[in-house]
Amino acid sequence: MAYEYDIFVSYRRTDTVGRWVTNHLVRRLEARLEDESPYPVKIFCDREMAEGVNWPEALKGAIRCSRLLCAVWSADYFRSHWCMAEWRSFREREERLGMFSSLQPQGLVYPVRYADGDYFHDDAKKTQCRKDFRTLNYPDDVFQNSLKYLEFDELVKEMAIELIAQLKAVPEWRADFPIVTPVPLPPAIVTRPVI
Repeated sequence: MAYEYDIFVSYRRTDTVGRWVTNHLVRRLEARLEDESPYPVKIFCDREMAEGVNWPEALKGAIRCSRLLCAVWSADYFRSHWCMAEWRSFREREERLGMFSSLQPQGLVYPVRYADGDYFHDDAKKTQCRKDFRTLNYPDDVFQNSLKYLEFDELVKEMAIELIAQLKAVPEWRADFPIVTPVPLPPAIVTRPVI
């Protein structure tokens, strides 16, 4: 086995984040990577998964065969057992490879901020987001016709350049790359005031 994808996009499939990622981020990133990279860069985004495929196994396979993780962080990202498993898989890989230290802060995870920051996982709070899209996170198609889209495109272009540089530092594929199995979070207990 070997790498099949250069970048695995990890995001929460909500009405806002999911549509922003698929309508804007991945499409624009693919175009900007094509403009900037001396070789083709292949992105995995679950929007391309075929119907009827064994979804959990396909995701695990894509994680195992991806060089970098682009994590789109929001408060809801850290409530998803799948998102956490994707992120932890790459963090454990970094640990196994001796990456992500004060001397090598880039590691294998490229986090971008979609929203929030106050309610991120404690480990995520220790990691600086590479790009902040909080003021540019409009999920609808009309966003492409706004002036803010120019700012968005500029950030994505910078992102593409940084990802290409980060891809050069990725070690060779290894069969012992860990895959964290998602653990469902316990259901939230909601108490209502007695009236």
